Amino acid sequence: MRQSFQKEERLKSKIVFQELISDGQSTKSHPFVLIWLKVESPQKYPIKVAFSVAKKRFPLAVDRNLLKRRIREAYRLNKNNWYDELDDNYALLIVYTSKAKMDSKSIEKKLIKVFERFVESVN
Repeated sequence: MRQSFQKEERLKSKIVFQELISDGQSTKSHPFVLIWLKVESPQKYPIKVAFSVAKKRFPLAVDRNLLKRRIREAYRLNKNNWYDELDDNYALLIVYTSKAKMDSKSIEKKLIKVFERFVESVN
């Protein structure tokens, strides 16, 4: 399977976002909070995902975008491992909560850890 991040994998639906925020379950592992919701509608990919970095913690858009790019890249490189372990479709919101900028390697390690917790709680 290709290691790309397609447009169809992004979570864009306002309705699903609202359901995710109000009814979603969460898994935490510093510096991430992963909010997830099981989706009944058929999807091309088992996970639709969105990424968030708080403006309050990083007032400069340059810093927020840098962190989101690093998180997206870590997700893109490791998503195939998680896709194999999931049976259903999910909507995910990955929130970066740290006050400090992290390098790509650290972000990847932490993201893998929070996804392992997510997969455990789902299965």
